[in-house]
This record gives sequence, C-alpha cells and structure tokens, in this order.
Amino acid sequence: MRTRIAIACQGGGSHTAFTAGVLDRLCGDVLDTHEIVGLSGTSGGAVCALLAWYALRDGDPAAAGRLLSEFWADNSATSPWERLTNASMMLAGDLQQFVAMPA
Repeated sequence: MRTRIAIACQGGGSHTAFTAGVLDRLCGDVLDTHEIVGLSGTSGGAVCALLAWYALRDGDPAAAGRLLSEFWADNSATSPWERLTNASMMLAGDLQQFVAMPA
C-alpha cells in the first residue's frame, strides 16, 4: 500500500521556483511509494500545483517537470524592455523598506 500525501505549494517569487523544482522531483521519484491525493497552492504555487495535477491526471507524471519549466520560461522577462521593467519594479519594492514612497 502506498502512503497517501497531500502537497501545499507556496507562492511568491523564489518560493515558486523552489516549488516547481520540488514538484518535478516528487512527480518523478516518489510515485512508486506514495500516492498524491491532493495538490493546492497560493499565487505561483497554485500555478505549479495545477500543472503538476494536469500531468498526474493524464497519467504522465514525468511531464510535470517539462510543463513547469515551459510555463515559467514562457512567463519570464526575456526582452530588454521586460527585463528593465522587472528590475525597476524589484528596485521600487526594495526601496520601500528605506524610503517613504506613495502607495
């Protein structure tokens, strides 16, 4: 009998990247001894949970890593303008800790 597990995926920047990597590994390695009975998440973690569930539902757990990787690559900043905008928003967020900024 396989051990039943439920997975809650954390969102938020680098946490989401970590979540995607863990789901990739879990879907490939633990399904011989564990049964995933639930997936949930918040923010980017919910997206990761959805993509992993989709692969598991289709009976192709190995596809989870590919789906996660493709999705996040497609949604990353790639053009110079996107990278500049992303860097500007990150800097603005960091500055809020030190400088009074309008809400």
